[in-house]
Amino acid sequence: MLLLSLACTEPAGRVHEADGRLFDELGRELVLRGVNARVEGLFDVTFDDGRVPLETLPAFGPDDCRVLAEDLGMNLLRLPINWSALEPERDAYDLDYVDAVFGLVDDCHAHGVYTLVDLHQDAYGKDIGEDGAPLWAIVPAPDELLEGPLEDLDERRTSAQVLAAFASLYANEEGLHDEYAELGTLLAPHFAEHPGAIGLELQNEPVPLGDRAGLDALHDAIATAVRAEDPDVMVLFEPDSFRNLVDFTEIDTPFPHDNAVYAPHLYTGVFQGEPGSLQELESSFDGMLDEADEHGAALLIGEFGADPSTDEGLRWLDDALGVMDTGRASWAFWVYEEFGQGQWGLYDTEDDVRAGVRDHVADRLARPFPMAVDGTLDGFEWDGTTLTVSLSDAGRGDHVVSAPERLGAPSGATCDGRDTRLDVGAGRATLSCRGETLAVSWSD
Repeated sequence: MLLLSLACTEPAGRVHEADGRLFDELGRELVLRGVNARVEGLFDVTFDDGRVPLETLPAFGPDDCRVLAEDLGMNLLRLPINWSALEPERDAYDLDYVDAVFGLVDDCHAHGVYTLVDLHQDAYGKDIGEDGAPLWAIVPAPDELLEGPLEDLDERRTSAQVLAAFASLYANEEGLHDEYAELGTLLAPHFAEHPGAIGLELQNEPVPLGDRAGLDALHDAIATAVRAEDPDVMVLFEPDSFRNLVDFTEIDTPFPHDNAVYAPHLYTGVFQGEPGSLQELESSFDGMLDEADEHGAALLIGEFGADPSTDEGLRWLDDALGVMDTGRASWAFWVYEEFGQGQWGLYDTEDDVRAGVRDHVADRLARPFPMAVDGTLDGFEWDGTTLTVSLSDAGRGDHVVSAPERLGAPSGATCDGRDTRLDVGAGRATLSCRGETLAVSWSD
């Protein structure tokens, strides 16, 4: 029986990690899948001294949250924010900016989409690179301030002043670790007030230049500050960004905090101009699973993607999605929409205006998966028409699966081969199954 409704249950806790898995507010095992979005007004690329902005960014609002939830059947937004916007002057915080960040969190939560708040950086900071740290936190002070457009981004990433700034950060020059940790103190209290905000990512794509101890110390400083304010905030951490190129990383010290998520990025071969083979993707992903296990953390792939305008890029996406399914992985696609750079997003653009959905991208990402299962998720598979989920230790057996509206309404569901009731709405489907195999099917 197919019903156009979705039952709601009051949350009983908070999203958290335990034993290398994620769990929702009701204690069900959780899989998170969605997108990254660099949002106009939240991703800090403008200047107030007359310099040209680095780039033009798209807006993102409640209707985009609805698209994620309903059209794509997703439940996650990874939201990059910047230190430069949070603390433009030392010890002076922009509370209006914080309110805007968590306002968008609430907008998405109203549509059933969780948000990971990501302390993002690329090439250290907008004054010398692309985004991240404020000018006052660039040590030593830069010899030259840069502006847009970002036609020289590759050169900026390896410039002497960018590399010197990274070295100073991880070496804790001028007390930068303490200053960075204050961001945790500032942000942590908002997570309890805004239940859609489920975790804080400590730093995007770190560049420690071999100083892994310095990176560990920075992570520990901000994670400790977060937990001092709210012990229940889930924290996410990344390896050295060099992993994006070589597909492995060394771990000197396992992450010392619980309720933590290991959040590497998957770009096998992409930045080298030759998207990796299926076997190379499998090897990189298997390494991620091992690394997460060594840290005692859950795994969430915070970014992945390739150029969707090429056949090789689309083949890579298909392979990556299949590989991540085999490992029950949570993930966030890069990127929802962008006007410049690689334009990998879900929309065509014309003169910095959205011109239409790229169906060949959206159709790949609108991929059913088990969002929340009451029991242990042993595995799942999507074959293009049927989502098959393997379970054990089912409790009451109340489950939620993704039902992207791009696919149309599911045609039926079974529990251990027997027909079962399916309630559908808003990009989700709920069903009850105390068995070991549930299947949700779509007509060809």
